[in-house]
Amino acid sequence: MSTSCIQVTGTGRPNDPYELEPVVHPDDCNALRCTPDGLLVPRTVPVGIERGGNIGASRSVDIDVTDAGGENCPDTWTIGARLTPVYGQAAGQNRTLPLNGEWTPTDCVATLPEPGVYQVTAMAVGQICATARYSTNVWISFALQRDDEVILTGYGLVQHQYGFPAAGNGYQACHVGQGSLTRNVVVGDRATLRVVAAAQGRVAENSTVQRLEVRAPRISWHKISD
Repeated sequence: MSTSCIQVTGTGRPNDPYELEPVVHPDDCNALRCTPDGLLVPRTVPVGIERGGNIGASRSVDIDVTDAGGENCPDTWTIGARLTPVYGQAAGQNRTLPLNGEWTPTDCVATLPEPGVYQVTAMAVGQICATARYSTNVWISFALQRDDEVILTGYGLVQHQYGFPAAGNGYQACHVGQGSLTRNVVVGDRATLRVVAAAQGRVAENSTVQRLEVRAPRISWHKISD
């Protein structure tokens, strides 16, 4: 008489009536319970993320869970997902550069705050002003430096070159150039990026360099993958 879900005891006689007991599987994942009022599967209420919220240090997708049916039973829920990648930008001040070919840090610094892959774009303007004679050749490059150590990408900004005859007066001019670079950066925890710049080249005898400057450095970034 018993089954895997109903246990029957007794013989059915007046002095030994049948008694039926439900068999509830003891697995912790089994939501069915035998209560004094009968068998019950407790109501399950999904919990999502409030609109505009973000949870976790490495999540770029938020889940919205909305009760679409009020107190109806069984419940009706609407579930949706929203991309919520972090993003930001940074800017710095103009910086005069020494003519030594070494990377000089600017104050343009961006922090990539959490693990993931980021697309980073850096931009800057270079200006060289000089009264130069024959065979003066000076140029400015800029780059992204990670965590004050590794140079990720370098890019030339502007070059100031003179090749007119050696005899005669020098030539005064200012040259301005603008450049940008884009790089995907993989972050394990967090990372700091800084715009750096370098000036190098040859200045001929009796020539004067009046300005070597990286101007308006800036960084923009956004997360593209967890």
